[in-house]
Amino acid sequence: MTEANKKSEIEIVAKVEHARHCANFIKENETFVFDIDGKLLPEKSTANLCLGMLARIQPALMVAKERAASGLDPLPVTIPYLDCFDTGIDFGGMGKVTVKLFTQKAN
Repeated sequence: MTEANKKSEIEIVAKVEHARHCANFIKENETFVFDIDGKLLPEKSTANLCLGMLARIQPALMVAKERAASGLDPLPVTIPYLDCFDTGIDFGGMGKVTVKLFTQKAN
């Protein structure tokens, strides 16, 4: 199996672990699903589109793509959780969403 075929079998999932007062109505257990190249797969995602959350996830997707191309585990243990750019209602913002990143086999 070629390296390209192996890479195409991997998806990166950002599962919502915590959502509080989200202005985009994102809820716990919803997901953003990406291919290994970092492209959002809307047909597999369940969370509402949020540019603030996607902007936080994007650097991790770049790391995952580079690591996968090098034959490494796409997601190092140093980046399992990410939160959105909103400061949260406690600090003058609207809300807060936290996602957990993991890989899954593409189907």
